[in-house]
Amino acid sequence: MIAFQEGCPQMDSLTEIMYRSHVSIIAQKQSSMEGDHHHVVLHGVCIILAMASQMISETFHLLASGTCGGGGLFRTTLHNVSETFDLEVTMDSWADSTWILLRLWNTAWLLHAIFTVYQRNVSGPVSCNPEIHPPFFYLMWTMINVAKITWLFLWNKHYLLLSLFFIWIIPVNSFHMLFVSYRNLYRHRAWLAINNPKVPWLTRYLTQNGIALFGWWTLQEALVCSAVVLRYQGGLSDSLVSSLVLTLLLLGMLIWFVFESVIFSKYIRYTFTVYPVLIVGLGAMFSRGYRVHDLPTSTIYCGFLMLVATLLNVVRLITTCFCPDYTFKYLTKTPNNKPDFCKTVFQPNEKNTVALQPGFINPNFYNN
Repeated sequence: MIAFQEGCPQMDSLTEIMYRSHVSIIAQKQSSMEGDHHHVVLHGVCIILAMASQMISETFHLLASGTCGGGGLFRTTLHNVSETFDLEVTMDSWADSTWILLRLWNTAWLLHAIFTVYQRNVSGPVSCNPEIHPPFFYLMWTMINVAKITWLFLWNKHYLLLSLFFIWIIPVNSFHMLFVSYRNLYRHRAWLAINNPKVPWLTRYLTQNGIALFGWWTLQEALVCSAVVLRYQGGLSDSLVSSLVLTLLLLGMLIWFVFESVIFSKYIRYTFTVYPVLIVGLGAMFSRGYRVHDLPTSTIYCGFLMLVATLLNVVRLITTCFCPDYTFKYLTKTPNNKPDFCKTVFQPNEKNTVALQPGFINPNFYNN
C-alpha cells in the first residue's frame, strides 16, 4: 500500500483532501452543537426572566388592589383611583376577579415554556426545534410586566398622562406576541404535524388563547384610562369619551371577526377567548352604570355591544365546529420526512449549506 501510494501521488492528494474534509465536518458539527447549546441556554434565561417578572408584577398588582395590604408602597387602592376618576364606562369592582383567571392562564403557558426547554424531539429541545417563540418573545413579556408595574405606581399617584403611555405598552406588545406566535406556528406546521403533533395544540390553547385573553382585557383597561385622561385633563364630557371607548371596542370586535373569519382564518382559527373577555368587560361597565329609572346612554350602548359580542361568539363557535379545517388536511394523506416536504425545517442548496430565510426562525434549527 505504501509503495502504491508512492507511485500514485494523486492518491496522496485525494487522501489528504478526504482527511481535511472529515476534520472540517467534525469541526462544523462541534461548532453547531456549541451554538445550539448557547441558544437553548438563552431560551431558558429569557423564559425564567419572563416568569420572574410575571410573579413580581402580580405581587405588585395584589398590593395595589389592596388584597394583601399596600405595605406603604401605594397610598390608595386601584378601586379608589377608579372612583376618583369616575366615568360611565368605569368597570365594576367585581371585574377585578378576572385577574385571577389571567394570572393562572399566563402562569400555565410560562410553565409549559419552561418544560419545552427540557423536552426533546427528533431534532433537539422543543423550545427551539422549531423556534415558534424566539427569545425576544419572552423579553416582550418581561417588558409588559415592567410596564405594568410602572403603570401601577404612576396611576396610584394620579400621573394620568404619563401612566397612559405605559398602560398602552401592555396590549400593543401582547398583540405583537400573538403575531409572532401565529406566524411561526403556521410556518412550521408541516414538520410539527408529523414529528410533534401535540405542540401546535398546546401552543394554541395555552399560549395564544392566554395572550389573547390578556391582550383584550388590558386593551379595555387602556381605553378606559385614555377616556379618563380625555375627561379630566382634556375637559371633554363623560358621555362623549364613554361613547368613544365603546365605539372603539365595537370597531375592534368587527375587525377581529373579519380577520378570524376571512383574512387570517388559517392563523387564528383556534383562538376562542376574545369574545368572552369582551363580554365580561362590557358586563362590568354595564352593571356599574345600570340604574332602573336613570339609565345613561352609554349603558344602553354597552348592553347593545354585549349582545353583539355574544352573537359574534356564537357565530364563531358554530363556524369553527361545523366548517372543516383544510389547513392541515394534506399533511395526513402522505406523511413523509423528505427535506422538500418540510421546507421550514431544512433547506439545502447546491453547496450543501443552509439557506437562511428572514423571519422568526431559529437558524440552529436548520442545522439539525
